[in-house]
Amino acid sequence: MKNSIAHILKSSTVTAGITLCLMATATAASPLDEGVNSYRHGNFEASAKTFAPLAEQGNATAQYLLACQMINGVGVNADEKRGWELMKASADNHNPDASMVIARRLEATGAKTDNIRPLYQQAADQNQAQAMLWLALDAMDQGKPDQAKQHLSTAWEAGDPRAATLLANRFADSDTARYQYLRQAAERGEMRAAAYLAEEARTLGDPVEAIGWCAIATGLPGHDQHADWKSIGDAVEKNCSQYDKDLSSADRATNREKVDQFLARFFDGYKPWKPWRPCAVN
Repeated sequence: MKNSIAHILKSSTVTAGITLCLMATATAASPLDEGVNSYRHGNFEASAKTFAPLAEQGNATAQYLLACQMINGVGVNADEKRGWELMKASADNHNPDASMVIARRLEATGAKTDNIRPLYQQAADQNQAQAMLWLALDAMDQGKPDQAKQHLSTAWEAGDPRAATLLANRFADSDTARYQYLRQAAERGEMRAAAYLAEEARTLGDPVEAIGWCAIATGLPGHDQHADWKSIGDAVEKNCSQYDKDLSSADRATNREKVDQFLARFFDGYKPWKPWRPCAVN
């Protein structure tokens, strides 16, 4: 088994594994800022040169990003051994992304949970929402529901909508609370929450919301870009037509117009959540 991040984490190809997810903001004001800016724009040879002395000085961010480059051989000659040494040094210096990468590597290689848990806890202590989510699921496996709920609540406060979906289905104390969790999660792009909402709307006899949430749950065009209503209409017909198949032709046409209005409201101001990815700057 190759020891590359792309292979071990099974996240994507090397190129996608270090896809940069932040637009340029302020002008670089320090060597680290300059290195991150080069990394952000794909100038990996320059970023590696900038990160190298900073990593030697113990800068956790430089260690993490240079490790990503060395492990994958991007902008530098591949050196997995040194790369993983740098990744561990970064984690030891409390970089949450490095802790996450090492934890995932251990998971992929069948390490014991007791060896993985401290890394996720370290990342969670640095406000890493995805680590909190892992700790919540781990607590559930251990039969510790109160601890799981606390981790999920913290992860949701940190912005991970998957935590809200789990809170809705595992810990909501009323139908109203469950609906609120699911709706808020769906509004952040959590498609499983939208799928639950579609089924609930069907149960309540609301074909507008049933089709609307179904459209969102299937990740239709417009979900993360400007809405293309023709493409959305075609996809709705293909994936969601079961929710108003029993209506008359006239009522069905009216329902679809209301669905368009529902989706227009949804996409107005839509701010989808972006999940953590290894070796991406944010």
